[in-house]
Amino acid sequence: MSRDTLAGALPPALRRSWRGRPRLLLEDTPAPQLAQLLPLQPNDRLLTLGRDAPLLAAELADAAGLLRPPLAALGRRPAASADTAARLGVDILRCRADRLPLPDSSLSVIVAPHLLRGWDDARLARALEEARRVLGHNGVCALWEIAPPNSPRLEAAWRTWLGGEPQLRSFAQIGRAAYDAGFAWVQTLPLRPFLWPPGPRIAVLMRKEHYTADSPARG
Repeated sequence: MSRDTLAGALPPALRRSWRGRPRLLLEDTPAPQLAQLLPLQPNDRLLTLGRDAPLLAAELADAAGLLRPPLAALGRRPAASADTAARLGVDILRCRADRLPLPDSSLSVIVAPHLLRGWDDARLARALEEARRVLGHNGVCALWEIAPPNSPRLEAAWRTWLGGEPQLRSFAQIGRAAYDAGFAWVQTLPLRPFLWPPGPRIAVLMRKEHYTADSPARG
């Protein structure tokens, strides 16, 4: 049974309780570590993507003491209400990751958890090119995804849980796509542990670097 089928079988009250903070805690457990790992600076402009993007943006903004409201892109999912967005202190964008309605070099940090498995290679390339476009000098993009299986049995288990035909890529494959998109520096990110579902993850940090004689250094 896939996770979507399982969620659909739950009573509405249990489905509502699973959303938001409980799901973020279990599926993206180490995400708050990003405030120190990147590290986030008070003047940074943050964009998060994914189904729990508003909550993740709010938690990172609070942990880093961001001075400006973070942005959260929700794609086609139902938009958070104005009251919820105001309560979280998050500005909501209705857009896709490969079509960001933002000016060039307008962001400092992009965080995109658990999205890559739903993208084919062409969409991955467009999303990374778009991320690089909107990031400023030395801006960074952090993303993580379920790691490719190392056995047919594990592959079958992941496909059953995730449903459909997930695109699970190695670090080398993601790194090649990042370099092709114009990122100058790519490395693994030590995010752990992820509590649910059990299994390995790939976490990647990519940086847009453009040095000139007047370029400031990012902390």
